[in-house]
Amino acid sequence: MKYLNTVRFNLGIPSLLQGWRAIFSPQYLFADTLAGITVAFIAIPLSLAIALASGVSPEAGLVTAIIAGIVCSLFGGTPLAVSGPAAAMAIIIADNVESYGIEGLVLICLMAGLMQVISGVFGLGRYARYVPLPVVAGFTAGIGAIIFIGQLPRAFGLMPPPESHVFTVFQHISDYFHEINYICLSLVILTLVIIKALPKLLPKVPAILPAVAVTTAVVYFFNLKTTANISLIGAIPQSLPMPTIPKFNAIPFVELMWSSFTVYLLASLETLLSSTAIDRLTSGQKNDPDQELIGQGLGNVAVSLFGGMPVTGVIARSMVNIKAGAKTRRASIIHSLIILLAVVAVGPLIALIPIAALAAVLFSVAVGMLNYKELYWLWQTSRSEAIIYVMTFLAIIFVDLIAGIQVGVAAASLFVLLKAAKTHLHISSSAHDNIIRLSLSGSLTFLSNNEITELEKRLTSSKPGEIAIIDLSSISNLDSSGAAAIIELFKLCHGRQTKCYIKGLSRRFEPLFHSVEGRDILNNYYIVSENELKQKHQESAPISSRGRLIHGVQRFYAERQHNDKRLFEFLANKQDPHTLFIACSDSRVIPSQITSSDPGDLFIVRNVGNVVPPYVKNTPHGEAAALEFALTQLNITDIVVCGHANCGAIRACCSNVDSPQTELQHWISNIRSQLNLKQTKSTDQFAMDNVLNQVNNLKQYPVVQDKLKSGTVNIHAWFYNVDQGLVYEWSDDAKEFKSILGEQQQT
Repeated sequence: MKYLNTVRFNLGIPSLLQGWRAIFSPQYLFADTLAGITVAFIAIPLSLAIALASGVSPEAGLVTAIIAGIVCSLFGGTPLAVSGPAAAMAIIIADNVESYGIEGLVLICLMAGLMQVISGVFGLGRYARYVPLPVVAGFTAGIGAIIFIGQLPRAFGLMPPPESHVFTVFQHISDYFHEINYICLSLVILTLVIIKALPKLLPKVPAILPAVAVTTAVVYFFNLKTTANISLIGAIPQSLPMPTIPKFNAIPFVELMWSSFTVYLLASLETLLSSTAIDRLTSGQKNDPDQELIGQGLGNVAVSLFGGMPVTGVIARSMVNIKAGAKTRRASIIHSLIILLAVVAVGPLIALIPIAALAAVLFSVAVGMLNYKELYWLWQTSRSEAIIYVMTFLAIIFVDLIAGIQVGVAAASLFVLLKAAKTHLHISSSAHDNIIRLSLSGSLTFLSNNEITELEKRLTSSKPGEIAIIDLSSISNLDSSGAAAIIELFKLCHGRQTKCYIKGLSRRFEPLFHSVEGRDILNNYYIVSENELKQKHQESAPISSRGRLIHGVQRFYAERQHNDKRLFEFLANKQDPHTLFIACSDSRVIPSQITSSDPGDLFIVRNVGNVVPPYVKNTPHGEAAALEFALTQLNITDIVVCGHANCGAIRACCSNVDSPQTELQHWISNIRSQLNLKQTKSTDQFAMDNVLNQVNNLKQYPVVQDKLKSGTVNIHAWFYNVDQGLVYEWSDDAKEFKSILGEQQQT
């Protein structure tokens, strides 16, 4: 039922009404008009050029830009986006035209549009983003390369080959190299020079339209159409065609659905990437991907009725729209009206544009799509992602678009799988004991053969009588193959008279050890800490724990310091903790673990019973010194006094056994003196009372009183239940300790 509430059977129209009202408001009219005109000056030559690359007529490119600019703007989820023919779609459109003709392309456009509408209605827009960035970048670069290569025959003044495959194009150029039209090539170079040079002289002037206009003027005034055989666009209709329903028998059904799905997928991906890029340029409301798909789908349906080609949100035109000052959806609509006006008013002039000029525009677009700097950046930051980029790029060029995406996604999935399945191994042995310690982290799966082999080599070289401890506490993923490998390692060790133990195995992985050998390991060779060796392997248990400490230090250096390099560089110069944490010395209470804190977060004071001695002027002790240092020299905002369950100090307070007066007993007596032991309470309840007593002691210190008065410090009373792993906090309102998780209360 909750899902049905998010379905947009109303096409999201209620959420669009406010934006539609803004279209008829005089506010921002001048800014939107200026932006619309600016984008139109870019869209006209680009639409003509993309139509050329797509294998459709010039008028189809202009009609597509007009219809899409209005419909997609009205219904889309990215208010300042401009939609129309996109260079990224040119190759797949050309392939469809080559295979099914214009009628087939129009039908594909309609079906792809309907798929987009359905995806948007049912909230599937977010899933189109699950394509890795290197695949998208390689895909874009591959299309750029194909466009560049595909326009070479036109740049040389040659007729394009019947097939647009890269090898076919090069073979075609080789066969007709002797017929190259050098005047045509000069016109291409002239157009490119203007496109590149004009922004440096006049940064605010869109360079493409002036470049095409100059080249057109040169061809016209020097009569190069006749004298140099320069091809022109030719006459175009000076009005919009009447809408017609595409013929549904133009393509076999299976081919129709597959081709439509491909166009749908690529168009949706290009659109959502464009919307994401627009979000970075605007500080207002973020795009709505599902609504954007509805808008694009309706745009493609409308375009198909007018004989156009598939459209997407276009990054370049959208960015120009924003930079030109667009404020509402109206800017894109104005851009479409300007293009329509140009078709009606200056259609004969558009007919004079040379094909060479449009080829130059496509060269400029293609070079921008190649974006070699992105590949260089990927190579510097992640070689695996650079490889994905290159594989996608090469597959698109030498096979086809679909193969490129399939290869890229498959390669990305493989790299992710290999990284996720990576097992990190740290092995150490110490001269101070006869223990080999092996710590594994990450995944231990069927892909961990290299690490298992490394373990076998190390255990094979062990000496008789040595003990091996395999620490699995940092294993995040374990499959049956990994569990079987552990069992085999045990057999190997026992065959060499080497006792082997495991520790830290998560309970969720225990079912994997369901075999007889596996159950034997869990029952007889599982230890929760190395101290258990004294019970299970007393004759070889180490007297000193120094070897374990050294192993931990080595592992810390190998893993934590390098992972948190910036943090340790910062901590090398100063500490900046936010909390003073007063806790018991009990080894089960680890403040940084309980709070998931990083080094440098907590300033910790620990003693038996988490005690803050009552304030006595001019009576120095460690707790008072730490308290003064924390509140006067550090940026401490919070103080936590944390007791814990099953506290030995509190048990000693509750005990009636007479003990000799030692330093420890004097300390316990101080805690006992503040507890009302006449009450009938459990040890844990007295431990909670002790926490409150220490908070009251804390508030006696002048430095604490000053901070409380100024409101610059907060004091919290906590109780840690070791068995539950839960922390309870004292509530002044409820007068009890309540779970910080808010789901359980202390009983």
